[in-house]
Amino acid sequence: MASLINPNSDVGLSKVSGPVGIVHNFHMAAEAGLRTVLRLTILINVNLAILNLLPIPVLDGGQIVFATIGRLRGRSLPANFIMTTQSVFVVLILSLVVYISFFDVKRWSRDARDSHTVAPAAAPAKP
Repeated sequence: MASLINPNSDVGLSKVSGPVGIVHNFHMAAEAGLRTVLRLTILINVNLAILNLLPIPVLDGGQIVFATIGRLRGRSLPANFIMTTQSVFVVLILSLVVYISFFDVKRWSRDARDSHTVAPAAAPAKP
């Protein structure tokens, strides 16, 4: 996780795939065969399950944290606080999806342009 934020790392948010990148990867997997599509589907489902349990207020993990805090306090958290926190995190997550999708489209168009630009064939040698 720290590698995503570290400026010296070769891993970054621009290398993460969002919905557009996932569709592109499914397209490439479909060209490789059904077995590859099933493996990619399983990988995405496991990743989504883990992501959903993160303690982010909008996700299920965040609901677990709110319920745990309420249980420890002896009374639930104020509804206003929960709604405000969830609204802020919905905006943050949607902004992240748009940001990542921008890089997905950029990467997809670059890959399409590179695949259409074929290096010129070498001219046959004349005797």
